[in-house]
Amino acid sequence: MATFQVVLVSNVHRSFILLNYGNISETEQIWQAGYSTEDSVSSFTSPATSAPQLSSSSNINVNGRCSFHVDGSPNLPTNLLPSGNKDIVNPPAEDGSSGVIYLQQPFKYFGRTYNQIFVNNNGYLTFTEALTASRPFLDSARDIIAPLWTRLDNRHGGTISYREDTSSAVLAQVTADVKQYFPNIPFAATSAFVATWDSVPYYNGGGVVTLQVILAYNVHRSFILIRYGDVAETEQPWQAGYNTVDSTSFFTIPKANVSDLSSSSNINLTASWFFHVDGSPILPANFLPFGNRERVTPRLEDGSSETIALQQPFKFLDAHSTRLLCGGTISYREETSSAVLAQVTATVGQYFPNVTFAARQLLWLPGTVCHTMKVEG
Repeated sequence: MATFQVVLVSNVHRSFILLNYGNISETEQIWQAGYSTEDSVSSFTSPATSAPQLSSSSNINVNGRCSFHVDGSPNLPTNLLPSGNKDIVNPPAEDGSSGVIYLQQPFKYFGRTYNQIFVNNNGYLTFTEALTASRPFLDSARDIIAPLWTRLDNRHGGTISYREDTSSAVLAQVTADVKQYFPNIPFAATSAFVATWDSVPYYNGGGVVTLQVILAYNVHRSFILIRYGDVAETEQPWQAGYNTVDSTSFFTIPKANVSDLSSSSNINLTASWFFHVDGSPILPANFLPFGNRERVTPRLEDGSSETIALQQPFKFLDAHSTRLLCGGTISYREETSSAVLAQVTATVGQYFPNVTFAARQLLWLPGTVCHTMKVEG
């Protein structure tokens, strides 16, 4: 006796097969499990050596189940965030756009704050209105983000989708990405807006594009992360970059061929372009970067941190201080990592060569005014 189920799951663009197995008895009959195509270009045969093993084997780590992506379209590249449960798909419409998307958290873009956004099918994001323009023009007197602005046609394949993601896993991932490439900016993402163009064809045919733009942000800081999958060459006009309503802040990716987007970068990570776009300054290169244990002082007029108890005492002009009160600070940490201690030890040794010194602690307070509380003894 054999109990099993096959499920065909599809929409207009994507197709999947689910094979679910219940109890499968042993048999001496000839059997096979899998799939094949007319020309045998695509096929799969279960590696189970006996029929009952189908109930305990899997290709997706779920006993008794196998799953296959069978529409022939490519999977998203590994450098792109995978689809989420709340992805909304733009309707197939030539030169179309999403409706207004109200953000759960506001996005700051070069000093302006937006509570809404639009995903335009032709490869760009706008904030104040939907656009159907197919001819790229970044200098268009509006705030605009264009991972790849050209004429695309999702009526003939591919999907354009978006979501605002506040899951801890995605926020941790984009926070880590930002901190890796912008170490001098304190940042922890509280929201990520993800828009994906997956295998969307050009209007005039000749290939498809796969790309993703992520807006990673919190109430103070905003970043754009653009990642490219396969981008086919085209003779259509195209542009990639961003601009502001007054063109004060703008960037155009300097590539002559659109396919170069898949092999170039501004952060030494192939097919990735990252930008800091809230308009706030970045710490100078001669400052120590922020760490993982940064504490932020509350934003209070003439305010101060609470008492900071030091792990090791700090000697200041013959007095030992074991606590500090700091006013005017943004953030602080007591740092004991070997890398930072080695850096400050080398800096001290360079400018005070006649003093024997090896740092054991560092209280780091960027741009602060600090007052010590003297403790006698």
